[in-house]
Amino acid sequence: MCVLRGAEMKKKLGLTEVVHVCGAKKCAQVAAICDTGAMRTSVDESLAKELDFGESVRTTSVKNPSVDKRFKRPVVKVHIEISGMEFDVDASIQDRSHMTHKIIVGRDILFGNFVVDVSMTHDSNKLAAIKDKDQLEVKVYGKC
Repeated sequence: MCVLRGAEMKKKLGLTEVVHVCGAKKCAQVAAICDTGAMRTSVDESLAKELDFGESVRTTSVKNPSVDKRFKRPVVKVHIEISGMEFDVDASIQDRSHMTHKIIVGRDILFGNFVVDVSMTHDSNKLAAIKDKDQLEVKVYGKC
């Protein structure tokens, strides 16, 4: 589905979207959070290792507003496909093992390309209210 905003057509995404990410050895189908508050896309460190994104190209400083503190995180090159569009971005790596979503899609991908409509994928504004819980399963597969 697309939304007309000004003279531009933008694809509409839900809060949770299935994305495909590929590393040097493997690819994965993963549920990602479309986070308009996140400047950069972020990937779980164990998923990054499994798919083999390679060595960090640099580090970045990330602010966590819930604890008002900055953290240094490694950054890797990531190829990601979402809603039929492909992007090559610098993604920060973080331990997301305690979280339901292994990837955050940030404004580096969302801006100018998508609008986010939470009601498409969730029954309320709560992250746990996802309509299709099967989306949360991570599926790793070989490179095409």
